[in-house]
Amino acid sequence: MKKRKRPRLLTEFRNIRTLPSGYQATLTRNKKEYSKHFAGHSAKSLQAAERWRDEMLRLMPDKRKNLVPRRVLAALGLKKPVVGVAYNPQRSFFQVSYRGSNGRFRSRSFKWANRSEEVVAYAAAARFRKSLFKQLKR
Repeated sequence: MKKRKRPRLLTEFRNIRTLPSGYQATLTRNKKEYSKHFAGHSAKSLQAAERWRDEMLRLMPDKRKNLVPRRVLAALGLKKPVVGVAYNPQRSFFQVSYRGSNGRFRSRSFKWANRSEEVVAYAAAARFRKSLFKQLKR
């Protein structure tokens, strides 16, 4: 017999978990989790959790080790890097990791040789990542 999932009244928030006793804001950096619990399900406790999360995001270093250069983002008209596209400047490629149809982890690399090709490679990696999500929605 298949176990039924318990319906949730509130959906999950970014970096905030809904627990039976209240909200828990969590962040992970360098395989270490930082969290704080806020009791109750009131709007006030949710706002406190969001404030704590936002403050910690400002204080902690960026999660990405290799940041995508601003010139690449500006050339494509982006303000933030595309989630799921990793940047490896030492080996001159962008990488998209995903789970294949058979359940195994796979990855695809988009190489470049000079600065102008770097923008093209990033755009191709972003398009590939977007196409993966279109396939999952079907």
